[in-house]
Amino acid sequence: MELDRNTQLNIQNFVKSLTKADEAEIQNYIYEIQEDHKFHDSIAAKANTGSGEKPFSFRMLAVDVSSRTALYVLCRTLKPNVVVETGVASGMSSSFILRALDKNAKGKLYSIDVPWHTVKNIWQHNPDDAVIHEQPIETKSGWIIPDRLRDRWDLTLGKTSEKLPPLLEKIAPVDVFFHDSAHTYENMVWEFQTIWPNLRKGGVMMAHNINKHSAFADFEKSVGGTSFKLSGLNNDGREMFSGGKAKA
Repeated sequence: MELDRNTQLNIQNFVKSLTKADEAEIQNYIYEIQEDHKFHDSIAAKANTGSGEKPFSFRMLAVDVSSRTALYVLCRTLKPNVVVETGVASGMSSSFILRALDKNAKGKLYSIDVPWHTVKNIWQHNPDDAVIHEQPIETKSGWIIPDRLRDRWDLTLGKTSEKLPPLLEKIAPVDVFFHDSAHTYENMVWEFQTIWPNLRKGGVMMAHNINKHSAFADFEKSVGGTSFKLSGLNNDGREMFSGGKAKA
């Protein structure tokens, strides 16, 4: 995995703003994941068994490289015990989080994702996606996660509105939270409002696709403080933004 210098600097500034970590440490972790050939090879091996088509494909639904690298570096820097992720799809972001926890030799990732048939039905009702190619491996959330990293992973299937509150009752406080489920205004605001009281002091909340509407900005205003943005390119070349906020 190669990152250009500008992308590396963007990730470095994003993580430093959220964690106050030393620049040299952050650079070390960026280099570490770039050079982790065994990890990237295991991802590529899984990707080659899939179709590369919607809805659970590596190529179509993978979170952008800036965001997944930032997640890795955040988890290496903060050494979290509890990470929560909403939205899994192929499991690309999950894989980067789990690799960081593996390197830390501590922590667990708790993910929530809607069941396969729910996502399948959503895509089928989209007129632009009339033809959906399915491969057996792609019918499960997190199919691309390397097998050796799954010991630190706990997956709950269902809507976040139903599954997140009881999960938090069992595992809070949360050290790192990553939103990448339904990007509706209502769902994003609800997730932010739900996770914030359960985020430990110094913990980080991160959200993907914050440029779709004002949910992240509105939440920031409601709780005060400063948030930070990270730009990245989607697989189709479109620019998107992730937002990060640390709890003081």
